[in-house]
Amino acid sequence: MTILRIVQQDSSSSSSAGFSTTSNAVVPCETDAIENMFEQNLKIKFYISSRSTSPSSPSGDEADLVKVIDSAHLPVHTPTIKRKEYHSRIPFPTKNKTHQFFLMSFTAPTKCHQCTSLMVGLIRQGCVCDACGFSCHTTCVEKAPRACPVPFQQKKGALCLDLQKGMGTAYEGHVWIPKKTGVEKGWQRALAIACDFKLFLYDMDEEKDSKPNVVVSQSIDMRDRAFSVSPVWSSDFIPGKKKEMLRMFKVTASQLSAPSNRYSIPILADSENERSEWVRVLSELHKILRKRHSGDRSVYILKEACDSSLPLIKTTQTATIIDHKRIALGNEEGLFVVHVTIDEIIRVGDMKHIHQIELIPHGQMVAVISGRRHHVQLFPMSALDGRKTDVHKLVETKGCQTMTSGTVCQGAHTCLCVARKSHVFCYELFQSKKISHRKFKELQTPTNVQWMAIFGEQLCIGFQSGFLRYPLKREGIPYRMLHSHDPTLSFIARQPVDALCAIEISSIEYLLCFKSIGIYTDSRGLRSRPAELMWPATPTYCRYNAPYLSVYSENAVDIFDVNSTEWIQTVPLKKVRPLNSEGSLNILHLETIRLMYFKNKMTNGDELVFPESDDRQKQASVPMPRQQAALFLPRSKGKGLPPKAL
Repeated sequence: MTILRIVQQDSSSSSSAGFSTTSNAVVPCETDAIENMFEQNLKIKFYISSRSTSPSSPSGDEADLVKVIDSAHLPVHTPTIKRKEYHSRIPFPTKNKTHQFFLMSFTAPTKCHQCTSLMVGLIRQGCVCDACGFSCHTTCVEKAPRACPVPFQQKKGALCLDLQKGMGTAYEGHVWIPKKTGVEKGWQRALAIACDFKLFLYDMDEEKDSKPNVVVSQSIDMRDRAFSVSPVWSSDFIPGKKKEMLRMFKVTASQLSAPSNRYSIPILADSENERSEWVRVLSELHKILRKRHSGDRSVYILKEACDSSLPLIKTTQTATIIDHKRIALGNEEGLFVVHVTIDEIIRVGDMKHIHQIELIPHGQMVAVISGRRHHVQLFPMSALDGRKTDVHKLVETKGCQTMTSGTVCQGAHTCLCVARKSHVFCYELFQSKKISHRKFKELQTPTNVQWMAIFGEQLCIGFQSGFLRYPLKREGIPYRMLHSHDPTLSFIARQPVDALCAIEISSIEYLLCFKSIGIYTDSRGLRSRPAELMWPATPTYCRYNAPYLSVYSENAVDIFDVNSTEWIQTVPLKKVRPLNSEGSLNILHLETIRLMYFKNKMTNGDELVFPESDDRQKQASVPMPRQQAALFLPRSKGKGLPPKAL
């Protein structure tokens, strides 16, 4: 690993474009005049087409064209740490010409030659010139030097940080991080990259020539106010050998663990000198942020709603917020209402195996998928207060996997849609003295339903490699949300991928989230933006609370602003799973199972209110007395919980 030195610039020189590598120092890089002229005079319309020609430039000069081609066969690109070897194999032409960019799916962490930031994502992370190998983000294509190959004096170094925008890579190298089972079980090889004021960690195999995985293992934002880096001392009580202590440093940040506010990640460098360099570089970057007064962009603050001292938490499958003082929890034993402020629990009915809870406020009803055979059952919302009520069962929903509710006809009718494999049953619900229903439509989808929601007067259904919008109260054919005539979207069908969710950005734009990528489309199913949402790691769930999308993966929850497409926060919680459709309630499966509430800092007031007294907060973190905890356990012979515990 090259040892680099960050040179601190005064206010007069900090307005330069960023850092570049020269020898062992990182100094401001100069903006090339040709690039500036290129950006001002050549307004290229970025587009992606399948083996098509590029549009004419405003000047009509064919020599100034930049072509971006969606390649059907995506070649493998070498990782960023071996870029010099990659360039040495490129046959550079002797005569200058313009680039011909191909979209690429990189198999290892790769940096943009234009801005030096990582091209984060699972597929289609950026473009590569087929002639000279110049790699860049799709958003950097217009900024790239138009000469092909790129002249040496216009190339940025491998490490180049733009202080004004906070973009670029400042440092990288191989380190060791704790194995998933903990430091006690040993260390795992990783690639660490300090980029865009984040510390990225990528897992690697222990073989000598192995490439790092393109999936981000951990991401730590230096904008976090609690961020710090320091050497590890014996007083830190981190397991390790004495020789290892001299090579270890720790990175501390907030929201990495719960319920504590801070958590430290130990990292092992290959030598004492490398440890010192990592500590110095990360500390300098954090100082730069503080001097720039870069604010914390995080959206969510984590709060602990319940911990494992409440036994029913351990098997909770689903949950929802009823009001600012109550939550409904569903698990194998049944449906429960928990008052978070007064330690009261109410059991609702005698149902077992609750898989999904859907509040239907317009109809004053609650729908649940329950039982081993997955039936939908309806009951009045008054049952959540502990009142005895009749349960209305939808017999034909046996074996269903998901449901959604909403209103149509300007709120005049309440609808419930239930998916069973590739069939969707649409019901109108009525509430008078008793709950009743009428099935008004049955839909057939191309394959099994993976997600669905009601958008206005339409039902949006997601399935493998596609989304459809079905009219609910009128007849008509479904609308394709991925149009087959748009060649820029054909890659979804070529490589079948699961659908996670769809978001209605406006009446004319949607965000379609697949397991590999997020795509913006218009009401016709055509691409509406060239930008695509790139997931740092393979997602397992997506949840939306306007305008923020929460993307869950094995080691973290990544938060995106769907309007600006910015990746604004990472909550590095391992083994966390959402319990409701907004992602505000989550179950954390660590040594101690906890129910976590994600409080949105941007909203006025709390969706869920917790007591402020110190005594109540302490009570939430200590085990209950055995006699008290026993009240939460179900009685024998299926009698369940008492109407009120505590």
